[in-house]
Amino acid sequence: MRKFYPIYFILPLLLFFSNYLFSQKSTITGAVVDTNEIGLPFATVSLLQAQDSLLASFATTNDEGRFVLKRVPAGNYLLQVSYIGFETAWKPIEIKNASEEIKFGKIKLRPAEELLSEVEVTAEHVPLRMNRDTLEYNADAFKVQPGSVVEDLLKKLPGVEVERDGSIKAQGEQVQNVLVDGKEFFGNDPKIATKNLPANAVDKVQVYDKKSDMAEFTGIEDGRDAKTINLELKDGKKNGYFGNASAGAGAMQTQEDGLAYDRYEGKFNINRFSKKSQLSAIGMLNNINQQGFSFDEYIRFMGGLSSFMSGGGGGGGGRMRLSFDPMSMGIPMQNGGLDQGFTTTSAIGLNLNHEFNKKTELNASYFYSDIENELDRIATKENIFGENNFTSEDKESRVSRNKNHRLNATLRHKIDSFQNIIIRANGGFNNARLASAGRGNTFGIDGLLQNESLRDYGANSDNFSFRSDFTYRRKFQKKGRAFFASVSLGREQEDRNGTLKADNLFYENEQIVGEENTDQNQVFNDDATTYGINFTYTEPIGKSKKNKSQYLAFTASRQNFNNKTRKEFFDQEIGGEVFNSELSNRYDREYIYDRGGLNLMVNRKKYNLTFGTEIQHSRLNGHLLDENMQVQNEFTFFLPSMYFNYDFGTAKQFNIEYITSVREPSLEQLQPLVDNSDPLNIYAGNPDLQPEYMHLLEGSFMLFDQFTFTSLFANISASYTEDRITNASSIDSLFRQFITPVNVAYDYNLRGGFQFSTPLRPVQTNIKLSYSTNWNRGILFINNIENEVARQRHSLRISLDNRKKNKIDFTVGGRTSFNKTDYSISEELNQNYIDGSFFTDLIVTPSDKWELSSSFDYTIYSEETFGESRSIPVWKASLTRYILKNKRGRLSLTAFDILNRNIGINRNSQLNYVQEERVQSLARHIMLNFAYSISGFKKDNGGIEISIDRER
Repeated sequence: MRKFYPIYFILPLLLFFSNYLFSQKSTITGAVVDTNEIGLPFATVSLLQAQDSLLASFATTNDEGRFVLKRVPAGNYLLQVSYIGFETAWKPIEIKNASEEIKFGKIKLRPAEELLSEVEVTAEHVPLRMNRDTLEYNADAFKVQPGSVVEDLLKKLPGVEVERDGSIKAQGEQVQNVLVDGKEFFGNDPKIATKNLPANAVDKVQVYDKKSDMAEFTGIEDGRDAKTINLELKDGKKNGYFGNASAGAGAMQTQEDGLAYDRYEGKFNINRFSKKSQLSAIGMLNNINQQGFSFDEYIRFMGGLSSFMSGGGGGGGGRMRLSFDPMSMGIPMQNGGLDQGFTTTSAIGLNLNHEFNKKTELNASYFYSDIENELDRIATKENIFGENNFTSEDKESRVSRNKNHRLNATLRHKIDSFQNIIIRANGGFNNARLASAGRGNTFGIDGLLQNESLRDYGANSDNFSFRSDFTYRRKFQKKGRAFFASVSLGREQEDRNGTLKADNLFYENEQIVGEENTDQNQVFNDDATTYGINFTYTEPIGKSKKNKSQYLAFTASRQNFNNKTRKEFFDQEIGGEVFNSELSNRYDREYIYDRGGLNLMVNRKKYNLTFGTEIQHSRLNGHLLDENMQVQNEFTFFLPSMYFNYDFGTAKQFNIEYITSVREPSLEQLQPLVDNSDPLNIYAGNPDLQPEYMHLLEGSFMLFDQFTFTSLFANISASYTEDRITNASSIDSLFRQFITPVNVAYDYNLRGGFQFSTPLRPVQTNIKLSYSTNWNRGILFINNIENEVARQRHSLRISLDNRKKNKIDFTVGGRTSFNKTDYSISEELNQNYIDGSFFTDLIVTPSDKWELSSSFDYTIYSEETFGESRSIPVWKASLTRYILKNKRGRLSLTAFDILNRNIGINRNSQLNYVQEERVQSLARHIMLNFAYSISGFKKDNGGIEISIDRER
């Protein structure tokens, strides 16, 4: 098969892009002033195409009121000049020559009250305004299809990018929060708001940098802003209800080439808003692998990462796994995950924002989810053990089901203008069930069978968790003097029961030389309690001047973690159940650390600098009850840190941060007990472990050019870890692994990348280019031999999409990644391979009643490393018809995986192995969907307004 060379894809785009760079364009300059000819800073200057009023270019004025529009192609335009509180001015422009320079001189704006007294005001749509540090888009100025959701609106906004996975970038930065009228909407998951709220309910989209809680309260800039989008609703829709619902059914092609009419989907969202309250409900039910929330929300549904830790699911063991391996535990994950296997999802959520008065407000949300995943997987792994390299193959069928209830609440109360309190509480209950049946084989370097394992594992787990935080904040008359105090309390309890049946056979010269059988009941209980207390005091120092001030911040904290853990194993014998004292373990753990520090914060007009150090003293006390053994350790570390932020101007800044951190070894890693519950993987702790000490240096640069809508975001980070804790492995003649944690001298990692986007105006498209790289060097001990491992990964992604999206909306692009792994021993197993993919999305709207959409993904896996190349084309297409009066209904016919080629493939390279996993996934199926929406608002003239939900 012909190899995939990404240069064939990249070179034409680069040539096309270079042609754009050298093309000539016109320049428009001028100044915006008031009637006294005083310059108006931050006035908005929009260049609209005369024939359709689409935005062609945009700028804001500087401190003197001057503006410049660069690289404007020939054509007819309208120049729109607006400023809050002033009349909007319009100037027609005709550009005949590509290199023409147009000078407007001074453009005078009259105050709005003069306009009101002279003429009748008619409705107009100012596309966007720059109000100091907030970029505000007028939603009505950007046309979207009937029934569009907020995500569809964001795709139309210049400077805002919506990725294929639904994540959002604004001005080159990742959007971390999406607020609705300034309030949280279902917590901090931006996708819940953008994928559920209808676009026609939004009046303004505001993009700004939200300051940290500390900076908002004290006015002390710390540079730790979060890119935020606020959806300001239309006045009429702040006092009424809106929502939508959809349902669908379909058929899937079975292995026997028949049709099974058993696919279904349904979802809804209802919102009831008033001046003081926002009440929203969302829900979904489907068996076509669709989820309406991100993986972070999925983790919260499941009760946190601790709910996933379990023994036996991945390899016949019963030990409490320390590493988080979602795929080995039956957890459906995105891109290795929620879209793989066969997933049935039901979920419902409620969100409430209520303002009791001007001083007190409440945010609360509740989620319930029930996710069931059926998965059949085959994993091939090549393990590197010096001269004893071997290959293993694992086949598994499993069913996992997780039911979760989770409640979150935040109460904010303003005592007076100087002090307030915040009370946060969240709790949840999770039930998880797992049934796994698998078969594993191990082959030596000569290809002969060394051992095989048959296993059947089942587990049922209940997890309860609760956490509360109380925060008190006070500032004083003197600016910058403030006091913060917080107290937290948490409780978590997990009860898990499991059964394991495993038969392990050992071979030598293709003859059975040993057999080990396991038939066990396993009981695990963990009762954890945590509490913490934190204090911060800030004091201004020196004499503050305009745009110049500095502060000292004193911090002190204590954190306490207590665990009572019980693991009990019972062997099934002929005479009944027998307690296995060798595998069972009971221990109590207390981990406490005290931390104190001093930081200097320097605020200037252009930059903010924070640097200082903390000292942390940690104590670990463990009691192994069955052995009557104590495990004790104490550590003291200095933790210096530094943060620097420099603001070059509007939407152009540079950040650099240096932090140090400590990771203590866990009690399980320290306890010198042998866990042989998995006869093929035997584990023992190491009481001589030292904590890891990591240095991390990160830098980033962000640029957004408001004149050209060009954005650039670049970042780089480097980490160096002393006494890195890693697992040392060895194997015996029967290919049984013996694993123990050890400290290695170092581990360092370097990662970086950039994301660049700019419009290509001659062809009315946008180009987006991103690159990422990761370099890692670590140490392994394999069969007591030190082995240095160097890994690197490079990934390049390019895409094009059109700017005029009224009738046609398309995106086309590709990605290629290069992977390389080098070993200091077994050099013949060094890895070097390339993977790539192409993708395209197309939406055609021939009229306002019809829509045709199509998406195509083509993924290529090269033959290096895994012996054969693979290509997976996945094609989806949909036809939509809007029906009923006022287009309040929608019918959609959608075909998924038209070519019937979908299969999940996950490839990864770790320190001492490379693995390919193949997962059977939901293949060709067709769905017929009907969506209906109705909403009513008290201020609407007709009393009822119709809206339609449109999915993509």
